[in-house]
Amino acid sequence: MAMVWSVNAYADLGGCVVYKAKYVMKDGRTITGFLPLLGYEDYAYMDDLTHTNRYCSDLEFQKLINKVFYAQQKTLNFKIYKQIYRVNFGSSANQKDSPSPDICAFTDSTSVLSLNLDSIKYTLFISAKNADWAYILTAIQLFDSKTCQMMQKKEVLNHTYLSHEPVAESPTYIHEFDSYFVLNYNKDISAISLNKWMREISERFYLPELNQIHAKNKSDNQLLKAEKERVTSQIIQELRQKGIILIYVQSTC
Repeated sequence: MAMVWSVNAYADLGGCVVYKAKYVMKDGRTITGFLPLLGYEDYAYMDDLTHTNRYCSDLEFQKLINKVFYAQQKTLNFKIYKQIYRVNFGSSANQKDSPSPDICAFTDSTSVLSLNLDSIKYTLFISAKNADWAYILTAIQLFDSKTCQMMQKKEVLNHTYLSHEPVAESPTYIHEFDSYFVLNYNKDISAISLNKWMREISERFYLPELNQIHAKNKSDNQLLKAEKERVTSQIIQELRQKGIILIYVQSTC
């Protein structure tokens, strides 16, 4: 019987399957974690009929990680996640005048573990499924423990986007800005207020890039990156303290 591969693909990035496995280490430890694999090869897709692929066994999964990291990426090191969570959206987040909420994946920054192929004695396959989060390029968002716990316990009340219209930097080049999906967990902030606030914050948030665009003497990319990081980090922390979380969507510039 011919296999029907899932079309759960993400623009030009291919598919993504999240594998869960137990890693038995040579030092006697056992580590269980999730491994998302993205791309166009068969390991990034699941069969629509069986909800499996050829790597859903102990031996084939062990061959897979050696293939992906050692043979293809020329490295022995890779990362797994102890836990992966999905953002919980409350009923109020399904707003009449906005698109349905985007599925977001996140975890505690301490959940990320680094493994080395040479340190693994053998692996035990547990499960595999298609990744269903919206922003596959940025994959799993990492937060501090306090923020991660809050996001697990609470539901998003409303949401919007933080973005900026593209700006012509020269006659032949259009500057594209990063964009963010904005999650509000604060019951005192309405959807209307959230949208207004993000419009007001936008100019401040993107000010380093706007200054660079309009400057006669351009600063180098490293200086711009540092200033952009300084400004955005401060705003992100200010918003986080008020129960508003920014989910990084993509960088297109």
